[in-house]
Amino acid sequence: MSKKNNKNSLKENTVEQDEMTRMLKVLGLVVLAMVSFYLIFSIASGEISFGGKKEKNDVAIQNTIILGGNSFNRQEESYYVLYYDFKKDDSVVYANLYDMFSQTSSEKMYLVDLSSKFNERFITENENEINIESNGSLKIVNGTLIKIENGKAVSKTVGAKEIEKFLFNK
Repeated sequence: MSKKNNKNSLKENTVEQDEMTRMLKVLGLVVLAMVSFYLIFSIASGEISFGGKKEKNDVAIQNTIILGGNSFNRQEESYYVLYYDFKKDDSVVYANLYDMFSQTSSEKMYLVDLSSKFNERFITENENEINIESNGSLKIVNGTLIKIENGKAVSKTVGAKEIEKFLFNK
């Protein structure tokens, strides 16, 4: 009887070992699959690259968009401030004027988003009520460009066509 018990014990051990090796093989395949997916997605997303180090572009701080209340206190002696509603349909026209000016002029131009709640107090609907004397009395309409020299407004231009003429047909 002891031989029979020995054979049963050997069969149980080999069955347990077979199950253990199968489980380890499955676990190894799962880990291999996960590592493979990670490598594929990392290479596809650019996290891992084989072409050497790429130059990293420094992030430029956006300082061209200001609040209307900061219109007269910029550090430059002479600059422009363009006021328009960034959410209106005609905003593309003003953004293009800004881009063209930035590429062709060394002078600085700041932008004020009239759709911002912080700039509501500077908006008027009537062109006759425009006031560019100071921050305290500033009133403008959508699509206004003012030129500031030494902290004082020296000119104003209203409307996309007029602004384009003023900036590019001097």
